[in-house]
Order: sequence, then C-alpha cells, then structure tokens
Amino acid sequence: MVSDISEHNYDSDESIGSSEENSYNIPPTIFFKNQTLSYFVAEPLRMLYNFSDLKNECLVDGNPRAHYIEGLLQYFQCRKSIKGLDHLRSIHEMETMIMVPIFMVF
Repeated sequence: MVSDISEHNYDSDESIGSSEENSYNIPPTIFFKNQTLSYFVAEPLRMLYNFSDLKNECLVDGNPRAHYIEGLLQYFQCRKSIKGLDHLRSIHEMETMIMVPIFMVF
C-alpha cells in the first residue's frame, strides 16, 4: 500500500511547494558554491564525519563557508594550523565576501 505522501503518488498536485524559479536547472558548480551550510558552521564536526562528500564538492566549487568549516576542522580538530589558516585566508580572496565571525581562544 502506497501512502499519500509517497514519491510514487503520481496523482499529487505538483504545484504544491513549487516556486517560480526551477532549482533543478541549476548547474552543480553553482549549486555547491552557493550552499549556505549554516547548520555545519555551527557544528563543523558533523560535516567532518557525516557529510565529507558534500563538504568536498563545496570546496571544489569555491564555497566560502565550506572553506571556513574546513579551516576550523584543519586548525582545531586535525591540528594542522597552516592548512587551516590557508582555508580561512582563502575566504577573503574569493569573489563572494561573507561575514564570518572567527573566535579564537589563546
């Protein structure tokens, strides 16, 4: 028996939840570059252990938040300060500037 919310319910109204912009036509490079990743900024270890493929795709496509997360992971978790600082520095070299608070405890 197929439920009403199943993906196999072909009688459903496709206008529900749609928007004027069709997100299926976005090229992958634009998609990964523009992901907000705000959930992972708050919990970078979750991205390290559970979502490394997503992180790597976002890094390849130049997502500044992915570089921020990778910088934190490399600096604090992996104890690779040079690599971590390189990722954090690369955020400012990208065309898209974002405001990312960086808190360091010495």
